[in-house]
Amino acid sequence: MNTCLWLLLCSIILPRGATPFITSSSVATRRADDGRRIQQTQLFVSSTTSTPNVWVPPSQRLLETRSTIFKIQQPEELLDFISEDDRLCVIKVYASWCQACKKFDLRYRKLASKYSDKYTTNAKGTTPAEIKEQGKIRFAELQYDNPQNEDLCDSVLGTTSFPYILIYKRQEGKIRGFHCTPAKFQLLVNTVEELLVEEEEEESHGVDDSLQKQVIDLGLADRR
Repeated sequence: MNTCLWLLLCSIILPRGATPFITSSSVATRRADDGRRIQQTQLFVSSTTSTPNVWVPPSQRLLETRSTIFKIQQPEELLDFISEDDRLCVIKVYASWCQACKKFDLRYRKLASKYSDKYTTNAKGTTPAEIKEQGKIRFAELQYDNPQNEDLCDSVLGTTSFPYILIYKRQEGKIRGFHCTPAKFQLLVNTVEELLVEEEEEESHGVDDSLQKQVIDLGLADRR
């Protein structure tokens, strides 16, 4: 794997503080350089597709197939998935030989259907789909025993038991990571619900602060 891409992956997908790359300044720089990062990703993606220099966002690929779970086939696609927008990103790491993963999969897909984007379609499903309602969470899956993903799983993600859940946000990096068996699926449900509540509270506080500032500004204007 390209060294620069490997370092960029480390800086985004590891928890804040886990490496020297995760600092407030590196996050700001990464956000400011979104265009440059996408251009780098385009370079890698275009080498495996027939159309050169065309980068297709994961959400667009899901829209074309009306799917709720993005399948990560290589490390570059993990970077694409996490960095596309600011929503919570839930990733299931599994292995093809893992029986627990197969039992886990059905409930994971139901959870994805609940929280991911909702599409429009006709009865036969032949017309191009559109997003009629944006979901609160984006879902993906990563196959451990895919040869292109083994180094990523072992060296960066540190996933050794399956199924394994990883939760990210673009601006924060890794938020959660835990082994989740089918019997403990409720742990995943509880975790995403708690994170969504935290997001709503943060947004609410942001609105309150903005209104308070407007009131103060108006008060100062009246005094003048």
